[in-house]
Amino acid sequence: MEKAILKTLIYANIFDYPLKGYEIHKWLIKKNGSLTKVENGLKKLLDRKKIENERGYYFLLRKKDLVLKRKRKERQSEIYFQKAKIFGQFLKIIPWIKLMGISGGLALNNADKKDDIDLFIITGSNRLWLSRLFLIFLLDIFGIRRKVTTSSSKVSGKLCLNTILEQDFLEQKFKDIFVAHEVLQMKVLWERDGVYGKYLEDNNWAFKFLPNWIGQETSLRGVKRRSNLFSVRKSLLINNEIATPFGLAMTLERIAKWLQLKIMQKPKGLERIEEGALYFYPKDCREKILNLY
Repeated sequence: MEKAILKTLIYANIFDYPLKGYEIHKWLIKKNGSLTKVENGLKKLLDRKKIENERGYYFLLRKKDLVLKRKRKERQSEIYFQKAKIFGQFLKIIPWIKLMGISGGLALNNADKKDDIDLFIITGSNRLWLSRLFLIFLLDIFGIRRKVTTSSSKVSGKLCLNTILEQDFLEQKFKDIFVAHEVLQMKVLWERDGVYGKYLEDNNWAFKFLPNWIGQETSLRGVKRRSNLFSVRKSLLINNEIATPFGLAMTLERIAKWLQLKIMQKPKGLERIEEGALYFYPKDCREKILNLY
């Protein structure tokens, strides 16, 4: 247990993020165990002077300053989170969006004033590019979208279309501790049709890394099983292709994709364009974090 606790604190330390006891239990890396066992392990580590504690926060040795840093980030995160909630509700007018959430540091209330706000989007089938087009249009109207060309000094509080997935392509390609955290720490602002449960189901590999995790939705009630997905997709096909004259919606989706790919710059870092998935990560954080860990 002590080794798992140290792994968890080491990972959190990379993000300057001290943890409370129940948070260590929630994010415990590759170890099942009760909160009582975690608390006993923490006591042993404190007695052996392997870690320190301040105001209920645990951290590595000589990292006491991180407690005040976390408090400051929590205050800033509340400001950004309220901003995201306001605009997130407004973006409900786009009918194809099934889920809107917050990812990155803000999802853990660990955002700095200089940070942007990472949005996580799930769309309906064959509606990724149309949804992105409308999102860009609406965010640009309010002047709050982080663009590829936005300088690092001007990204503060801007909304970044960080990840956009279609509901049939939710499983993450990379399966490691970094992506497991990204999957499970994502905070849902709103959803439709129980798609968040399906997202957790399609990425249940993440629980091998974080088996104690408990989040906004721990039940998969209402999630359609894979055996029923064919009928779901068939229904969507009928709704989108037959009910729409001459497949107009699919034609618009193809035009939206062609137009945006023409405008987009060449992907770099962790920017990826895949079937049913679009990722915008200006900095290749994953490899860096894994190497540090």
